[in-house]
Amino acid sequence: MMLTRCPGCTTTFRVTPEQVKARHGKVRCGRCQHVFDAIEHLLDAALAVPNTAVEAALPPRPPEPAATQPAAEATPVPESGAVSALEDETAPPAAEVVEETAEETPTLTPAAEEENILLQPSPLSAAYGARRRSMRTPAWPWAIASLLVLSALIAQLMIAFRVELAVKYPSIRPALEMLCEQADCTIELPSNPELVSIEASDLHPGKKGGLELAATLRNRAPYAQGWPNLELTLTDGADKPIVRKIITPAQYLPTTLTEADGFEANGELAVQLQLDPGNLPAAGYRLYLFYP
Repeated sequence: MMLTRCPGCTTTFRVTPEQVKARHGKVRCGRCQHVFDAIEHLLDAALAVPNTAVEAALPPRPPEPAATQPAAEATPVPESGAVSALEDETAPPAAEVVEETAEETPTLTPAAEEENILLQPSPLSAAYGARRRSMRTPAWPWAIASLLVLSALIAQLMIAFRVELAVKYPSIRPALEMLCEQADCTIELPSNPELVSIEASDLHPGKKGGLELAATLRNRAPYAQGWPNLELTLTDGADKPIVRKIITPAQYLPTTLTEADGFEANGELAVQLQLDPGNLPAAGYRLYLFYP
């Protein structure tokens, strides 16, 4: 059982779910004949008087003569689609479901008179909704935090790929250098061994004794690269290695060049290096380049 209140005369009525569903909540007040939506004007059942008290508040119905009192019949359907039930002059006000056809309308019994019941608004009121909205966390702190996290992620990626970015986008190199100053890093020259080759090499006895290594290095990259290391292996008559030596850029670069200058794009370098093999029976050699 539910309670609804007529907005026209403020009379409270008991309604059942079947009566509310009959015409989508449309009912007619039996006291003032006002048509209203019972669902919109439902009352909080916890605030209403119990059914026993409600029934006691109703005025007693006088006995009706069995032979002379005719039974209440449904009135014809008005053109507006509302149906009214015949009411007894001594019966309490009643509400009835608005009909769209000429069917009999169930009568709704008033729960109590206005002065006999105290009604309060539902807890789900506008004030309750405003309080819930005020408790919500604003969205702007999350937006700022997301931007900070995204900026930190971009900075980490720029540091991790600083060499590649400096080669592909030379215009952002100053920004990368400023970022490295904060992160305590440096922007090294690229080191792609696939784009650096030994064009020619020769190992022969030197004029002042020992051996003399002559080689031509070439950088085929369209950008400057770091200087590679050289690995020289001396072999015997059976082509077996007898000694291996790592030659760093500082050992083979001429005095006019430094490691910081880098191997210029599409550049070549002639290497000449004096070696002292001692008493080793060197009969051949192998020469490779690599980046540490």
